[in-house]
Amino acid sequence: MKTTRATFLLLCVLVMANASAQAQFVLSTASDSVQIFTQWGKEKPMKKNSPKVLLMRIENSNPTPVEVVFDINFIDELKVVETSNTQKVKVGAGSAGRPKRVKLKFKPAKYNPEDVDGVDVEIEEVRGL
Repeated sequence: MKTTRATFLLLCVLVMANASAQAQFVLSTASDSVQIFTQWGKEKPMKKNSPKVLLMRIENSNPTPVEVVFDINFIDELKVVETSNTQKVKVGAGSAGRPKRVKLKFKPAKYNPEDVDGVDVEIEEVRGL
């Protein structure tokens, strides 16, 4: 019984460590208690040959819902190679210590995501709803 429990706990720790090592969102920009985190990942994580996409997580710490207006600049060799259309996303109200989160996926329309070195996300406006 103790061996089974120890094996199960070890397996859980390994799975959680692997998941946290893969999901490394980086803070890209922040404004008015809204933070945007980004990371590159697969469009369909369980498929081996799935294309690369920009994964975004927007967090709202405001006690009221907001609409976030932002642009994404895709960068290659220190040059902006493509700029997204202006994006508008509604994010619900957060509470103390628990921001409301929205998850999104983007990929460049004309540029191969494999060739993109990085991104720059610019928040144009955060307005209350």
